[in-house]
Amino acid sequence: MAFIRTVKTRSSSGQVHEYVRIVEAYFEAGQRKQRVLANLGNLVSLRKDIKQIVKGLLRVTGERPLLFKEDLQNERVQEYGLVYVVQKLWGYLELGEAISKSLKAQKVQLDYERWIKMMVTNKLSDPTSKLGILEWLKGVWWPDHGFAPQLFNESLAPEEQEKLLKKEVMKFYRALDHLLKMKKPLEKHLYLRLRDLFSLKVDLVFYDVTSSYFEGQGPASLAKEGYSRDNEPGKKQVLIGLILCNSLPIGHEVFEGNRVDKKTLKEILAKLKEEFEIDRCILVGDRGLISKENLEELEKQDFESILALRKRRNREVKKVLKEGSPIYCRLNEELEYREVKKEDGLRYILCRNPEVALSQHRERQEDLAYLQAQLEQLKEKVASQKRPALKRVIRQVEEILAHRHGHRFFDYRLEEKGRALTYFRKEEALALEKELDGLYILRTREPELEAVEIIQAYRDLADVERAFRTMKSVLDLRPFFHRTEDRVRAHVFICVLAYLLEKLMEKALQRAQMPLSAEKALSSLKQMGVAVMKVGQESYGYVSEPTYRQRQVLAALDIPLPSRVLVPQKLG
Repeated sequence: MAFIRTVKTRSSSGQVHEYVRIVEAYFEAGQRKQRVLANLGNLVSLRKDIKQIVKGLLRVTGERPLLFKEDLQNERVQEYGLVYVVQKLWGYLELGEAISKSLKAQKVQLDYERWIKMMVTNKLSDPTSKLGILEWLKGVWWPDHGFAPQLFNESLAPEEQEKLLKKEVMKFYRALDHLLKMKKPLEKHLYLRLRDLFSLKVDLVFYDVTSSYFEGQGPASLAKEGYSRDNEPGKKQVLIGLILCNSLPIGHEVFEGNRVDKKTLKEILAKLKEEFEIDRCILVGDRGLISKENLEELEKQDFESILALRKRRNREVKKVLKEGSPIYCRLNEELEYREVKKEDGLRYILCRNPEVALSQHRERQEDLAYLQAQLEQLKEKVASQKRPALKRVIRQVEEILAHRHGHRFFDYRLEEKGRALTYFRKEEALALEKELDGLYILRTREPELEAVEIIQAYRDLADVERAFRTMKSVLDLRPFFHRTEDRVRAHVFICVLAYLLEKLMEKALQRAQMPLSAEKALSSLKQMGVAVMKVGQESYGYVSEPTYRQRQVLAALDIPLPSRVLVPQKLG
């Protein structure tokens, strides 16, 4: 075995010199001996050349050269952890293969799959516009981004940079165009993949609708004024229907903004039947989906349903309230229920929250007292006038009853001759309101589920509402800035894909019993960075040491720790 030794010698002048030798140890006749393999020279002289000598020795022996700190130039630090996880989840879902297959069928040459993945990743990291993604990309380790390198090294004049930017950003828009063309096969692929990975059961399918508005006019075919769930009346919008199974999104559709909720269900049922080949399931939906046509369509498609009834202006509700036992079964402090069964197989589950009922009762009593005081004051005012103007009095009464559900609780009469104002409570309506306090009613024909299971299924519909909130607030679904119908639809698809990845993370964290939300996990992963170091004409990425939380998240997702040194990339 060879090793380094130094020896000191004294010259004739008495000066001490230190020399470096490569020495080999060996045994001869049972004795340990040493022999010199090479004299490397004076230590003082070697100091200036030692690094080159070491690198040369490693090179000629076929070993990888060592890096010295003086060789490294720290260029930048970039985000990596979230990108790494998205790429792994993308692989688990086999999205790359599915998208590439569709692109090949479209005879597309460019690799749009990476730009689709990039837009989805951006939604989870730092949602922004398509132009903004290129700015975001400057701070992300994504070596094979596929864009002109001049976009990121700031080597061009501002006007040339702007021209190149507008050209390169079109890759995102082209990617959106291709994504929309593959929507049906891609949704089908994801549904089948999720079914295999998670033993997905489609006995319960959840469906709900939301709206999202435009800044500007938007495409005329989609952007319409309608009921705004974003509290943006007057702005044009689209309607988005989302299908969930086991809290995972398996499909969605985009409708015109003035479409009524119940007018969307027929297309969704056809989607489940034709695209996903689901022959039978129970569809869980909210009160806006109830209509005679929808109930007939559900029966025609052989789908059962669990739907909530609208409580007011509904004869069906008034009949159900009078039928069956008035005694409620107490499930817990927040819920009690009773069931009404019909001879034709219809079942109604009346669910009541006692705390909410008490709160609504108190609020109504306050409203009644306020409205009565206002009406009494006006009544006295009218009585004090000799000849009050009828139209004016009517307008004043209407203004009072326009607040706090006044028309629901009070009616009035104004005598034309005596011009006296009288008002009275709608006692029958108030009695109904008392019965409706804290109540919601579920309607189903499903014979096999217990009442408690039906209630739980409807409560799970809140997953769709949470999905909408996440896509709107976290994933930047709204507002829309796109001007063409296809790109609006594709933008929604990007948000749904991002939400799917977030839900997969959330499920993994729950299985691992980690008290951590997906949003916080994503935030933690963003902190895992890459230090980009330049060595000669090559650039290396050195991944930061994962924190305890990051290791936990990766373990929960069954994703291995990333390599500490990433593959070097030639500098452009």
